[in-house]
Amino acid sequence: MRTHLIAYLARTRDGAQQGVARVLSARDRPSWHECAAVVPGYLIGQYLGAAPGPDETRRGRRAA
Repeated sequence: MRTHLIAYLARTRDGAQQGVARVLSARDRPSWHECAAVVPGYLIGQYLGAAPGPDETRRGRRAA
């Protein structure tokens, strides 16, 4: 299992909401159903890549 980052658009009672979510999946990219299970009202999303591990901060840099 791997955590992936997804930029999403979701429908809410007040209109639309957008943001970035962490989605856990055994696939290379999470399915629509896996994203919808994490984000209520999920409509569409864009794959941003795998989330950094707990000891990583940015592109190859390690936390102190």
